[in-house]
Amino acid sequence: MKHYALTGGIGSGKTTVLSMFRALGIPTFSADEVAKHLMESDDSIRSKIIALMGADAYHDGTLNRSFIADQVFLDKAKLAKLNDLVHPAVQQAYATWKSEQHAAYSMYEAAIVFEHEAQKRFDGVILVVSPVETRIERVQQRDGVTKASVLARMGHQLTDEQKIPMADFVIHNETLTDTEQQVTDLHRQLLAQE
Repeated sequence: MKHYALTGGIGSGKTTVLSMFRALGIPTFSADEVAKHLMESDDSIRSKIIALMGADAYHDGTLNRSFIADQVFLDKAKLAKLNDLVHPAVQQAYATWKSEQHAAYSMYEAAIVFEHEAQKRFDGVILVVSPVETRIERVQQRDGVTKASVLARMGHQLTDEQKIPMADFVIHNETLTDTEQQVTDLHRQLLAQE
């Protein structure tokens, strides 16, 4: 069984692409979703996040994502500390999940694969790209944040131009119909490699 990473910058549409692979019957693991779940459900991680960021990190027991984003995307040291708290637990969850899969291949989705040089742990990396302005609009609509806030988050990720040469496959996510066709074609290609 092969294991592929699916990545892309904020607002690129990697979650949409992941759902397309899932609809094709491929086991999928979203690092971002697992991280959010652990940050809310794991008491040890929760207490460490509160110690790092203060009580405002949670609102009525729920992760205050906008507060945390504002904190970490303006402070690289805080972002590194948050990643050090959460990433080991996510990787442990992924290792357990991966050992339970039985399919032609599986898909691990995370925003920062190349940034952490994690591509070495996979059989290949699929990069989702979209025009920068489209990405900014998507994130503004999704998260209700300013353009400046989106640009600050983007500043912590490599650009598409930097990532494309490192990717094994690239999906251009501009229209859903075209993206779906690219996913279907890639799915057939990955199955043929087995």
